[in-house]
Amino acid sequence: MKKLVLIATLVLGASSAFAMDGSGWASEFESMSAFDSQYGNRADYVKPIIDNLGNVLNSNWYSSASVPQSFTFEAGLPISIIPIGDDDKSYDGKPSIFGGHGNPEAPSDTIYGNKTLNGLGVFTYPYLQMGASFYHFRAVLRMMYLPSISELREFSLFGIGFQYSFGHFFQYMLPKAAQPFDVSIVYGYNSSTIGYRPDAFEGKLGLDISTHNFSFVFGYKPVNFFEVMMSLGYQSAKMLSYGELYQQDPYDIFRKNEIYPDITVKGNNGFRFGIAIALQISSLHPVIGYDYAGKSSFTTNVLYFKSQFGKDKTPDEIAKDKGYVRGAKTEESQAETTETPAEQAPVEESSDASVSEAPAEEPVEEAPAAPAIEESEAPATEEDF
Repeated sequence: MKKLVLIATLVLGASSAFAMDGSGWASEFESMSAFDSQYGNRADYVKPIIDNLGNVLNSNWYSSASVPQSFTFEAGLPISIIPIGDDDKSYDGKPSIFGGHGNPEAPSDTIYGNKTLNGLGVFTYPYLQMGASFYHFRAVLRMMYLPSISELREFSLFGIGFQYSFGHFFQYMLPKAAQPFDVSIVYGYNSSTIGYRPDAFEGKLGLDISTHNFSFVFGYKPVNFFEVMMSLGYQSAKMLSYGELYQQDPYDIFRKNEIYPDITVKGNNGFRFGIAIALQISSLHPVIGYDYAGKSSFTTNVLYFKSQFGKDKTPDEIAKDKGYVRGAKTEESQAETTETPAEQAPVEESSDASVSEAPAEEPVEEAPAAPAIEESEAPATEEDF
């Protein structure tokens, strides 16, 4: 029955349902029907929505590469801003839901962009985030909920993330200048639900969004209040549509135009790169950064607070506790090398002395005999002549 209704709508109501508005923008029915695969399977028309949502939600999972051993609490309102560019406004040479409008006086089968979304200069998605860490392990929770407001029928977000830093395993072995270096691993997951119903419709369009972020974060903190960070990882995002929408046909009071959203659209899934700087001014811990995952985004985590209850040991203190001395093995090996010839020297001298003493005794015994004979014979020979 559902398919028969859709076919009848397409055949009998195509002229009214898929007509652009008076300014050349896509009608509400044209925009909403992109979520129903039986109206031409225009998943790419709405793909910029999840491209932007995925990048926004996969941001702001870390505020430092280091996770202290002492207990730490943090909270704030991270905001990621993504400029709406030309790549969001078209696909395969056709307008997307963020695209421009056409000429209402020139008949066309092209479905143009949505006027409201086309007017957006940037895309963002605010939420509340808090976290706590202990013994170099950090857990993050983010959430947001909004009641039904105008055309927005539902809005909720739940996210959870984890981070572990490894610097405490090796920092105490590094030279002094390299000790502020740290590395950690981060994982973040988001689940969000959006309900939408245009004024001219009954029912609701539902969107379920899920994202994953897996990254390595490298940080260097030359001073306690300043840190430079870089992240490398992988992200994924997916948007599932569902629900029912009904619109009264303006040309036939006995028929309603129906939409049954059913498409699933993937976002920018793949490599993710980010750079950021963080400051620590008393309990204020702002983070400003740049991310790239198929498109550019900017993190402005300005309203963020972090407090540490306790003081961690320095790398030098950890080295002292472990009994580790930098370069100790090298000094021992050099000491062994210098001691070996010193021990062998006396042995060589004693052996030379024994060898030289043996021939010295023989001439001492033979010397008296030889000259005694020569002296007795010498005077006798002269007297004879």
